[in-house]
Amino acid sequence: MNYKIIMVCLLFSISAAAQDCTKEALLKKPGTWKEGTKGFIQNVNAADLIKEKAVLAGIHKMVFSKYHPTGCEIAYSTVFGKNKSAAGTWIADPYHYAMFVLRYLCDESSADKSKYYTDISTPTTVTIASNEIFSLNNLYASSLAEDDSRGYLKLTKRPEKKDGCYFMGEETIGDRANKIKEYRWLITYNDTLPFSYLSQKEYLLIQRKRLEKDIEDSPGEQKYLEKFISTIDACLKRPEEELKQPAVCLWNEEERFEKFVSEGAPGSFIAVKPNPDYYHKKLPMSSPQFFSVVYKIAHGDPVFEENISNIQKAVDFSVLKNMLGR
Repeated sequence: MNYKIIMVCLLFSISAAAQDCTKEALLKKPGTWKEGTKGFIQNVNAADLIKEKAVLAGIHKMVFSKYHPTGCEIAYSTVFGKNKSAAGTWIADPYHYAMFVLRYLCDESSADKSKYYTDISTPTTVTIASNEIFSLNNLYASSLAEDDSRGYLKLTKRPEKKDGCYFMGEETIGDRANKIKEYRWLITYNDTLPFSYLSQKEYLLIQRKRLEKDIEDSPGEQKYLEKFISTIDACLKRPEEELKQPAVCLWNEEERFEKFVSEGAPGSFIAVKPNPDYYHKKLPMSSPQFFSVVYKIAHGDPVFEENISNIQKAVDFSVLKNMLGR
């Protein structure tokens, strides 16, 4: 009799231990997919919307067929359309597909040690966008808006060609202690880019015009602002070959120009502008003319690390490239 009691207690303790919620156990638990809140649909006609939905459905199928989440729920959503005031002449509609990695977390408040719940927010996401580059605050398949405050866009580094696509670089987002990083890719026609580099001369003329406007609006600052105009005028006298070089500038000197700097200098950016010659102009607004892919991950968590790694394997850049122009 005592032997039976001991065996029952032992089996119970083993079962209880097996049911205890741990991060390691949740990491191995098969994950799920869930369609998230539908994003907005704005300023896109019905015929184009049908085609754009088909493009994003194809992207979802590509990922869904090859990637199986573990230790998390993947919430996915779509966004279609454009803010008309964000650009000038539109060549193609921007629209995107997004995935959110929502971890399974142990419910420490429950007396049941096997209980867990799904996170409600996440710093780890994947975005696949057609006709929009998020890293360029934002670059669309369009010209710049007439009232654009700068007259150019900012690129943190020059794209690097890798395996037929462009790596746009990585960037730490927010607090560096959180180890949240974005890794950005660009898929384009052949070896071309939907933007071009602003020359030093173009940049100087833009800044000179801005300073003249500032003086007009604030006459009391004329003497202070004229010293920056003098610096610009001196730069404009440099050899033409030098002035043709890309403008690499410091963020904190953007409105008070003092000098150009070398690529990669701390706090620097490369000035760029949309390249209208890149596009196939006769295509419908729904056609993808380039894709940008952004992996955002909070490093250090095994669920985030494993799932982003597996999503990267499922996102086939060659498939995206074959969608261009269709």
